[in-house]
Amino acid sequence: MNTRKKIITWALWLMIVPICHWYAYQISPPQYVGFWDIFAFSLTAVIIACIPLTVNKTVVFLTQWISIAVFLSYGMFYEMVLLQLATVVSMLAIQDQSQKFYRYLLYSSMFTCISFISGIGFFAAGGEVGYDSSHNAVFPIATYVILSFSSALLLRGLLRFFTNVKSTLFGSGLLWDICLRLVVYPLGIGLFYLNNIIGPAAFALIGIPVLSSLLVLKMYQSSLRVNLHLQTAAEIGHQLAERLNVEEVLNLFMKKITKTFPVEWAYILGLKGDMLVVVRQYEKDSDILNMIPPIPKDKGVCGIVLKREKGLIYGEKSEWRKFSHGYSPNHAESVICVPIMQAKQIEGVLFLASSRKNAFHKFQLMIVDIMCSYLAVALSNARHYEETKRESEYCPMTKIPNFRYFDKYIYEKFKDLQDKKIECISLIIVDIDHFKTINDQYGHQAGDQILITLADRLQALVAVRGVLARYGGEEFVILLPDTDDKEAHELAETVRQAIANHPFLVHNELDPARNIVEVSITASIGVSTAPKHANDPVSLVKYADRALYIGAKRAGRNRVAKYVQGEKETD
Repeated sequence: MNTRKKIITWALWLMIVPICHWYAYQISPPQYVGFWDIFAFSLTAVIIACIPLTVNKTVVFLTQWISIAVFLSYGMFYEMVLLQLATVVSMLAIQDQSQKFYRYLLYSSMFTCISFISGIGFFAAGGEVGYDSSHNAVFPIATYVILSFSSALLLRGLLRFFTNVKSTLFGSGLLWDICLRLVVYPLGIGLFYLNNIIGPAAFALIGIPVLSSLLVLKMYQSSLRVNLHLQTAAEIGHQLAERLNVEEVLNLFMKKITKTFPVEWAYILGLKGDMLVVVRQYEKDSDILNMIPPIPKDKGVCGIVLKREKGLIYGEKSEWRKFSHGYSPNHAESVICVPIMQAKQIEGVLFLASSRKNAFHKFQLMIVDIMCSYLAVALSNARHYEETKRESEYCPMTKIPNFRYFDKYIYEKFKDLQDKKIECISLIIVDIDHFKTINDQYGHQAGDQILITLADRLQALVAVRGVLARYGGEEFVILLPDTDDKEAHELAETVRQAIANHPFLVHNELDPARNIVEVSITASIGVSTAPKHANDPVSLVKYADRALYIGAKRAGRNRVAKYVQGEKETD
């Protein structure tokens, strides 16, 4: 609640509760109440208040069952007092600790209004309280029930305004409310009559079945929540399994975990040596995320989780503050911390926190543990896929992309060219002159050393301007997005000089002593540009290759040649 709503809540409570109680005392003065009767009614109301039901994110109290019996027996004032007691107990029973005092003021005002309106309607319809006056009270009791339900429905809108509940007004919550009232009102009326006949034993005859039914319904709702969370966890697991990129897996998991659970802080910490490092973090309503330093793996809540290899749940800060270490959210109360394990190997820790006390249920710890298992498997699959992809798209010797990667990349860049994201693309093909002679003179291992060194030199020259790839054998290609033919020719000339003017040091593998020798090599280079020369990837490669063989190799090697549009290949 903001300050304005808090002020309105206080004002409503001060205007409604004291005045309605005073007026109820005047029009329905309290009658004599026996000790055992008031004890039985109060105890039953307290027990019922301890078992609130949550329907469609709205807490439903079943105090109508006992309140109508109290009203018919002793009048409006005693009913209001008993409802206030039940409201206090209900607020203590619910786990949601957020602004509990103001929620009490709201519910107190709401129940007082319902009791007052339905009581006034009962008396206006000619009803009288007490067993002796209730033989012909069918119409007044019906009036009470109708007004009670109608006023509750009208006040639901006010409650939604203050609590910001986003569910529909006429949804499953309303259906549940109607069904519960159809059951509890007859039971309350039955308790009233039976209590007047056999006394407090009526509470056992009716109360025990009612309370048992409430407990069963409570357990049923809990099982529904567990099943819903399990279904959500399974769906998230399938979605994670579909991702083949580690970053996508982590991003999706963080997005889903923060929507599934009432968290305000969420951290995925990866295990690196003896330290835990934050790899993903979520901080609600925070534009600037806190910088979190690495945490020793044997310290704090995460350290305990790693040592036990088992998740932990805490309901309030006093339970975990004494052994917290490093960064922890200042206003955090409830905490769930679970290890991320794959094949009995710990890869990290998931840390979830909320500013509300007892924000998490124990069954949610199990759900989070299952989701972390899905995360670990998805990360393992993504890493394996990325490693396999990297091995298939990179030359294992030179550590640069191979033809497979280059072929995919050039088509992507032409798509960008068609979409006018870039203006041009240039291609440089580099081919080492007389490379077979080097292999024959110094051995194939020496030739491999030259290729590795050359790849390093070319990578340093290309840097971030484009992509360098090994095209096959002793050929390298350089693809340069947004680089025209003039700029590409200048870079190609720089490449040629870097090869020709700087000899390569290699071991002479054909020499038993494997002495280091200097080997001078040259390269012939062809250049083509799209869309100036070509309109598709195949043509761009073909024209650069033609420039290489016709304009460079046939012209004497150790030179750069640009493709000249219209030239014809000759012997």
